Amino acid sequence: MGWALFLALLASSSSSEPFTYSATGNAAHGALNWSMGAILPDIPGLDINGLIYRYRTVKNTEDAMKVHVSNLKAQGGGYIFRETDDWSGVPGNRITKSFALGNIPSANWGNGSISVEGTGSVEDAVVVYSYRVDACYDPQLNPGCVGYVKPAPAVVEVEVYDALEDDVVLVTLDSNTNFKYDQDGNRIVDDEEEEKETRLEMGLTASANALTMLRVEGQSAIIDAINLNTSLATYYNSSINGGTYTEGYALADATLPDNARGLRNNLAQQLLHEEMVQMQYGE
Repeated sequence: MGWALFLALLASSSSSEPFTYSATGNAAHGALNWSMGAILPDIPGLDINGLIYRYRTVKNTEDAMKVHVSNLKAQGGGYIFRETDDWSGVPGNRITKSFALGNIPSANWGNGSISVEGTGSVEDAVVVYSYRVDACYDPQLNPGCVGYVKPAPAVVEVEVYDALEDDVVLVTLDSNTNFKYDQDGNRIVDDEEEEKETRLEMGLTASANALTMLRVEGQSAIIDAINLNTSLATYYNSSINGGTYTEGYALADATLPDNARGLRNNLAQQLLHEEMVQMQYGE
């Protein structure tokens, strides 16, 4: 029962930034030799930090027997792990051993096995590896890792178009054989082409003169010219269909009562006015 509980705890995962800890299943399940690539997850930064094994021997007491639990080195000869149990002269029994390892990278571990030297056999074998995964094994894989450097943005290469490298343009230029050049490489212009250039220059000069005259004449003259060509009769003769506005409200009583208070006030003002007029004449 204690062994089963230990394996359950060993196989459970835990984490402590930036590390995650876990364990493999039984590497010796079904056979006494195994490939580490088949039992370990393919994760960068995985290191093996522990190993535990258990098995039972079947043998006669007097027989010589040794059991080797080992892993080869992934590169080169020899072993990265090897433990030998000598069962010579002792009866068959069950054994359990565990080992703490110094975070050895998984890439260094070759195939594992349980081998028997002498007379006897091994049954009910269990081999479990514990490991940790360093999430910051390569800081560039995780922006939260110490030492992470933000990558520089990719520079987009812009291809600059060069007309002189365009085959179509070059063929077009080469096909025009009407140009003639002197010994210094200057193009020779014939009389007809020179006449065309002269007419073009004269046209440009006339346009410039017209613009100059327009600026001199001033805005007032331009406005007068516009008014002469604009007919205002259209605006004076136009009519807007407005319709008729109908009053929407009406008095219930068409007779309004006199304001007696206002009448008294007006009479008092009139009497006062007449009194002031009489005072002017000394009456």
